[in-house]
Amino acid sequence: MKIILSLLLSLLIIRCEKSLGSKIESLLQTQLGHTLLSTAQLALQTNTPLDRIIDTLQDLEDKYQKDQKEEDQENREFQQKCDEDLKNLNDEIDGIKRQKVKIQGGIDQLKASIESKKKILDDKNALRKNLRKGMNEVDVIREYQEKIYEEKRGEVSKIIKTLEEVKLVYASKLRTNFMELQTEKTKVQPEVFGEVTKHLVSVGKFKSLGKPFQNIIDFMIQMSKNGNNIGVLRNIIDLSESLIRQIDEIWQVERKAEEERVRWYSEYQKFMDTDFKIYDKEIGELEAQLQSLRDRLSENQRKMDDLNLRLESKEYSKDDRREECQQAAYDYTQRRTSRSDDRNIVSEVVGLLNVNMRDLKETLAQKMAAGDRI
Repeated sequence: MKIILSLLLSLLIIRCEKSLGSKIESLLQTQLGHTLLSTAQLALQTNTPLDRIIDTLQDLEDKYQKDQKEEDQENREFQQKCDEDLKNLNDEIDGIKRQKVKIQGGIDQLKASIESKKKILDDKNALRKNLRKGMNEVDVIREYQEKIYEEKRGEVSKIIKTLEEVKLVYASKLRTNFMELQTEKTKVQPEVFGEVTKHLVSVGKFKSLGKPFQNIIDFMIQMSKNGNNIGVLRNIIDLSESLIRQIDEIWQVERKAEEERVRWYSEYQKFMDTDFKIYDKEIGELEAQLQSLRDRLSENQRKMDDLNLRLESKEYSKDDRREECQQAAYDYTQRRTSRSDDRNIVSEVVGLLNVNMRDLKETLAQKMAAGDRI
């Protein structure tokens, strides 16, 4: 039984020695552990009191803990500030988006109003164009009527003048041969009827004469060609006077018709001018309204562009701030882990000094004797 206990104790001692060696080897693999063990060995070699070494290490351990608490507090405050900043940025982004929705609604409404006003304006312009087209057609008709009237007036004047000249032939003959013209049988020289025929033929060429008058002129021409006495000449003159009266009567009717056409055309122009003024006023007002709507649309679009730039800037700021906060959190975690590892190393070294001081000295001495650099 004693033998068994002795074996177990020996195994336990060996195991403890291996465990201690493993711990020391592990500590030596870290920069801080290596530094602490080297410093502890130097202090032991110079007979520095163990309590002083342990107090120094415990002060270091306490400093790690204190620094960690301070950094924990700073990190909480920093992350709280991050949350506030991100919340403010989100609120600003939401506000900008609401403004965009509102302005977009205004833009859509303005575009609809512009299209509506544009359609009304196009309709007004089309009506005005048709009105102008109709007026131009009436102007063309009126110009043609005036041209025809002037042509007829000129021809009628020439006809009456020519018939008056026929009468003058008779009057001239009467003054020249007063005694010869006392009877119907009185002979008239052929050249007299030749001159009359010439005048009547020129009258017959005018288109203004209607068919009945043309027939009378043709009859008078035949009379003149076959005439040889004063009686025929008088009949021609009487017919000429009758024609002059009838033509003048007809022309008076035509003149009154022309006056009525002039009056109607003048009234028509006044009426059309009034319509054009109304259309021009309405079109001018519509164009002004359209310009005002377009100006407002441009202003809203400019505001929308500004909001888009602001939104883009805020989103970039939000992303940058989030990345900054996330990086700070990551760095904090890394530092905390590193500080915790360092504190554990210090704690292990303090434990070794407190519990395994003798074994620690022997192990370090053996490593030095083996040529290991501490």
